[in-house]
Amino acid sequence: MGATRGGAMGGRNFPYPNRYPDALGLLRLRLAEVQHLALADGLWLPYGRDLIREGAHLVDDFPAHRGRIDRLAYAPGDWDVVASEIFTRHGRVKVGFLPRSRGRGVVLLRLHTSEVLRIRIAWPDRPSDPLADPTEGAVDRGGHSRRASRAGGPAR
Repeated sequence: MGATRGGAMGGRNFPYPNRYPDALGLLRLRLAEVQHLALADGLWLPYGRDLIREGAHLVDDFPAHRGRIDRLAYAPGDWDVVASEIFTRHGRVKVGFLPRSRGRGVVLLRLHTSEVLRIRIAWPDRPSDPLADPTEGAVDRGGHSRRASRAGGPAR
């Protein structure tokens, strides 16, 4: 890989100096405790419909204990800005299209372990979705839950 930038002056330590993903906040992702037993392995609430930005955020902040994403597949009609690859803190991630028969509102994530997760998307412009509570599945980079209790108190 190329040279990295970063250091005492506050520059980002990032292998692609011309392609910095913007910080978006906590990753709003809820993963199922037991995979492949439900219709989806998780629920993701992106901040917008720019796959380049949102995909980089998903890859960079995906819970480390679950693995690292090395490929992403999506339905092209779901996103306003699309790409065939995204640049992340882990390097370039290949992106592919899902066939129309797979439907919309879902992304498939292949992890470096070859496991494939089916993640349902809850769009931010559709707040009527009962599963789209952004505080329910928010995780930090270490994969620790940042969820608050229903009463608004600290997480248990």
